[in-house]
Amino acid sequence: GTDEMYANRQLAEGLGAAMGVVFQAPNSPTVYLAGDTIWRNEVDQSLARFKPDVILLNAGEARMLGFAGSIIMSKDDVLRAYKAAPNATILAVHMDAINHMALSRKDLREYVEQNGMQDRVRIPADGEVLKF
Repeated sequence: GTDEMYANRQLAEGLGAAMGVVFQAPNSPTVYLAGDTIWRNEVDQSLARFKPDVILLNAGEARMLGFAGSIIMSKDDVLRAYKAAPNATILAVHMDAINHMALSRKDLREYVEQNGMQDRVRIPADGEVLKF
């Protein structure tokens, strides 16, 4: 969520701490799991520092009742990642599963096509396995 959301003690407790994780191993692609976060400077810093080959974004644009803004990434953040990491494959996940998600896979697929990102953005189906 936003800094304003975290300034609300009760909401901050419900949101919890956010963190990203980078997975690196010899002869394997570098994977960045951004986690349940909005786009923050730390995301830009992680992309610049680790130059991931694969980026996982929780992109369901989840919302909290009574608060403006998303508590996780949205379709615009998928586009932002696409532009910020021109060599990475982006996996957009965390949609169609929880009732506070404002973005569906269907809507994101349409957005990806409208913005010409089909070459590097994947929106896996439930249970789909992708290998890199």
